[in-house]
Parts: sequence; structure tokens; C-alpha cells
Amino acid sequence: MEGNAGRNYHARVEPASRVGERRPVTTLFADVVGSTGLAETMDPEEWAELIGDATTTMGKVVDRYGGRVSQVLGDGILAFFGVPVAHEDDPQRAVRAGLDLIREMRTYATSPQHPDGSLQVRVGLNTGSVVTRDVSLGGSSSDYTALGDAVNVAARLQAEAAPNTVLIGPTTYAFVSHSVNATPRGPLLLKGKATPIQAYEVTTWIGGQLRPSGVPGLSSPMVGRDAELSRLSRALRAVRAGRGRVAVLLGEPGIGKSRLTAELRRHATDPPVQWLETGCVSYGQEVPYALALGIVRAVLGLSDEEMDPAATRDRLMTALGSAASHVGPQMAQLLSLDLEPWEHEEVIGLAPDALRTGYIEGIGALLRSTVREPTVLVCEDVHWADEASVDLLAPLLRLVHELPILVMLLSRPERDVPGWRLIGATRDEFGDALVELRLAGLPEDQSRTLVGNLLVIESLPSATREYILARSEGNPLFVEEVIRMLIDRGLIRRDGERWIATEEVADVDIPDTIHGLLLARIDRLPPEIRRTLRVASVIGRQFPATVLADVVSGS
Repeated sequence: MEGNAGRNYHARVEPASRVGERRPVTTLFADVVGSTGLAETMDPEEWAELIGDATTTMGKVVDRYGGRVSQVLGDGILAFFGVPVAHEDDPQRAVRAGLDLIREMRTYATSPQHPDGSLQVRVGLNTGSVVTRDVSLGGSSSDYTALGDAVNVAARLQAEAAPNTVLIGPTTYAFVSHSVNATPRGPLLLKGKATPIQAYEVTTWIGGQLRPSGVPGLSSPMVGRDAELSRLSRALRAVRAGRGRVAVLLGEPGIGKSRLTAELRRHATDPPVQWLETGCVSYGQEVPYALALGIVRAVLGLSDEEMDPAATRDRLMTALGSAASHVGPQMAQLLSLDLEPWEHEEVIGLAPDALRTGYIEGIGALLRSTVREPTVLVCEDVHWADEASVDLLAPLLRLVHELPILVMLLSRPERDVPGWRLIGATRDEFGDALVELRLAGLPEDQSRTLVGNLLVIESLPSATREYILARSEGNPLFVEEVIRMLIDRGLIRRDGERWIATEEVADVDIPDTIHGLLLARIDRLPPEIRRTLRVASVIGRQFPATVLADVVSGS
């Protein structure tokens, strides 16, 4: 059998970019409204310059969120999020890009070059599995396209969108529903579609997770983290006694870092402590001081929703106290507040090192004025921290020695990112006093306990139970997402107080949320390793290593 397997796979393996690769992608179509009528009123060269500048502006917004413009379609663009490199939050990135695109095009439409403000755009977004191909010619840089019904639906949604609005499909909405304000549109009968689809017009971004973990209507006590919770509780007791502490939680995505933090918060109510939270987003590494700004906003109690700039300034200057006289302009600039003429002159004349020093002094002053009672400051997803914030925050760690604060840094164990330097700085500064927790997957017995807490698994066939455990491989998030997928697809359903399987589940795909997360990690690997994984996926789930080596060396 082994020899036959080796011989059967000696065909040449073409690069995925040439033969096409099936993957989840979020497609964005953006189009200038009424461009034909606008062209009739303008000189052709002026119109071409106007539309060229508009599509360039659109492209910059897409680039900001890690998307890729595939085509410029006259007065619009076609862009993809998830190709050639996937991100676990591509739907989130695409929706934020669509909203930013509307806002920036409004600004562009009222610029001195186009003062009448008549330039409007509409955006359509849809998420789904497509076949992607590299369509570059000769020695040109890679250019990708995607084919599939999901792309066609995005184009139809763009055509149905009202001017200066973002219209998204149901799959995209399922990913971002907890992060946006949206109004249902439809069901819409789109051209070429046999059945109507439910679309949603996104009005504002409100923040939060891409898609909250857990299964709606099901819950479980935390499983298997008693020792880690005990160490964090001891650190919190030290903070209540006036001694600052730092805790680092390391683990793969979905392993339970956030859940452990939430459990600590649940235990931190007697007596209560001040609880501050911020975090990084996956596209934040390209935004200077993104994490530092998040901490400032958390300390000042600023929400994701817009706040009156004057009220924000008052809150900032009050919190800075006496430090406002010499670092107030720098901190106002960090918060993107309008500066008085004298403040602008002061900030614009500062060298980068002096500006950074002002930020350090300002954040230090905010922490001293705010942390007068036991406080927990949680920084999520530090592996996505930007380099400027890491340089800024590393020296501020010394403040922990003088304040009653527990700083918690949650990160994946990724050593090749700027955020890892912040982890290293905590080790250098605190040594043995640092609470460092490395979370591993749950053992099989604890995974069974988690599944049993979520479902009455005795009412499920053994094959279904084993499927859930095998697919999750000890990762609590994966357990929840596999169960969510089985419920969403009707493969298991509640029957009174019991859960029953409606059909065989052995051939069900990986959940969409996990698929994107895994694909994002695979896309970061070197090309030769990605190619080996691709070959292995063709051979099967289990096989002798010699078979893979034989196929790779002979292809």
C-alpha cells in the first residue's frame, strides 16, 4: 500500500497560484455614482483626472487594511481581502475599508479640486469561497483574481447600494454583526440569483470582536485553568496591597487567554478593582502608536463611539493635571484633536525623539492620576502591537513598581514581531517577579468535560462526540466553533433537554472562523513549506512521512 501511494502521487504539483486555489475571500466592489452624467458636464481630461484621483484614493484605503486591488474598473475598483495572503479577520478589514472609503471620498468630493460635493460612491461586499489565480504576465509582479458566485454577489450588492453606503451580504454580516450598526435590506432578488438574499446596509463601526466566541445559548464554567487562575489571583492580591505586578499570558489563538482574563475579572469584585482594557488589531502594526493610543483612550474612559472633541480635550487636560502645561499639546496631537495655533507651532517644531519623550511623560502622568486605587490594565493581542508603541511603552513599565496596578499582556508566542520585544522588556524589568503563563491545549479528559458542559453529549452518537474532540484538538475555541458549526448547519439539534445528531458529520468542513485563522497562519510560512502542506493535504490526513518526502522530492 505504501509503495502504491508513493507511485500514485508522482505527478508534477503545479504552484497553487497557477492552477487556482480555493479559499475564503471577501470581495469589495466600489463604484462612482452617476459617473456617465458627470462626464457629460466636464472636459474629458478633467473627468479622467478626477476619476483617476478617486480610484487612487480608493486603492489607498484598501491597502491600509491589507486588501489588494485586482482591477480598476473605469470609475470603480474590484478588491479582495484574503488573497494572496489571508488574515483571520478579512471580513472585518473589508467592512472597515468600505466605511473609510465612503468617509474619505466624501472629504475628497468637497475638496478645493471638487467643491460641489457631487461625487458619491457605493460599496458592495460579500464573503465566500472562491477560486483564486495569479494572472500576472511574464516577469511582472503577482496580480491575483478570484472567480466564483461570491464575487458575483458582491458586484450585484454594489449595484443595489444607495449612494455613499456600504451594502454587505449575509455571510459577511455573520462575521461582523457584533461590530457594526447595520440596517437589514431585503431580502433582495439579485440579478442571476434564483433566490433572494438578505443584505445589510452598514452605517457605523462600533468596535469589538470580529465574532464573539462561544455558542449562543450555551455556556460552560472555565475548564482546566485552575493553577493559572490561582497565580493571577495572587498577583491581584499583591496589587490590592499596593504592589504593582505584570502578567504575561502566552498561547496559540483560541487557547483561552481571554477567557482566563474574564474569569479573573469575575473574581475581582470583592472588593472591586478598576478594570481597563485595550488591544491591538491585526492591521495595527502599520499604524504608529496604535497600542499607546488605545491605552490612553482606556485610561481616559473614551469609548469607540465619537465624543465631542472639546469634551475629550477637557478630560485629557484635567487628567494630566500640572503636566498639561508642557505635554498637553503632544497628548492632544496623539489623540488627533485640533490644536491651537501656538500648540501646533510647539508640536511641529519637535524632533521625533522629543515628541516621543512628551508621549512618555504624558502617558505616565495619566497613569499616575488615574491609578490611585487597585487597577487591572489588560492589553490584548500584543503580537499585533506596532513598533512605535513598543518603543514608547517599554520604559513606562517601570511605573508598575510605584503604582497599584496589574498590567496583563496577552500574546501569541510569535517571536518575529515588534510586540515580542515588549514581552522581553517585562522579563528584563521584573525577572522572577513576572507572572508568565504559557497556556497549552486541554487534555482529552478536560476537552470532554468542556463538550459535556456545552452539550448533553451522552445523547449524541459516539462518532459525533469523537468528531468534535478530534477536530478541536484540545483548543477551547475550536471546541466551541465546531459545535457552533454543527448547530448552524442543522447537523445536531436540541430535542427538549437533549442534543441529537441528525446525520453523519464525518465529512463536514472546518468552521469558517477557524478556516480563516489557520489559512492566515499558513500564508505566513515560507513558500517551500506551504507547498509541502499543499501536497500533504492531497495525500490525506494520515500517512507515513516517507510518502510525503517521496512525493515532494519527485514532483
